[in-house]
Amino acid sequence: MTEKNFIDIFSRHKKAFLKDMEKGQRIKPNAGPEGRSDFKRALDWFEKWLKEENIADRKNPPMSSKSFDEFVDEVLLEVKGLLAPKNINIVFSLPGQSLGIIESWKCVKVFDNTDIYYRIGKTRPRKGPNKGQEFLVLDLVMDGHKKQIFLPLLELKPEIEKKLGSELERELPKVEATGKYRLKILLPIENIQGDTVFTAKKFAEFISVTKPFLNGLGIT
Repeated sequence: MTEKNFIDIFSRHKKAFLKDMEKGQRIKPNAGPEGRSDFKRALDWFEKWLKEENIADRKNPPMSSKSFDEFVDEVLLEVKGLLAPKNINIVFSLPGQSLGIIESWKCVKVFDNTDIYYRIGKTRPRKGPNKGQEFLVLDLVMDGHKKQIFLPLLELKPEIEKKLGSELERELPKVEATGKYRLKILLPIENIQGDTVFTAKKFAEFISVTKPFLNGLGIT
């Protein structure tokens, strides 16, 4: 149950409870010198507090390094389950694990070609139109495959975006000049709110929609 659902349910039950009290169907508590109005005011204050807490949590989502890692692990397990019925098997790992490097990004391998893979992580761009904003990123990495994969896929970008219902971003020109070619979905961290199901569905859809296009380019 989400916080919004709880608040809606609480508000509905509060109204029903007070209505029953009006009819004398419930035993009224010792509400204090002001009688029933005191009790109703307490319920109103509690409801107001819940709403304010909900807004505060949305503005300041808990995204510590540990909780984010746990969130990503949960998302990847969900993604694996969502893709299995489509006969898409994924293997996920930290790219630097074998070297003893600590990395927040996690790779998702779908193809036999290990140079082309998906990633999930978070970033805060220092340049460009999204400068300073924190995003969860779903990445399709095609580094070093400009002519064979990236440019042909770029021509198919409008069709892919239509199927996804999401806009795909690419790296800045200076980054692409170094041989790094990616197409990605950027999701503002504040909008995700640790929503494992939504993020997993988005990632699974990203993989299942783009995979056939990559297969068509000879990536299996």
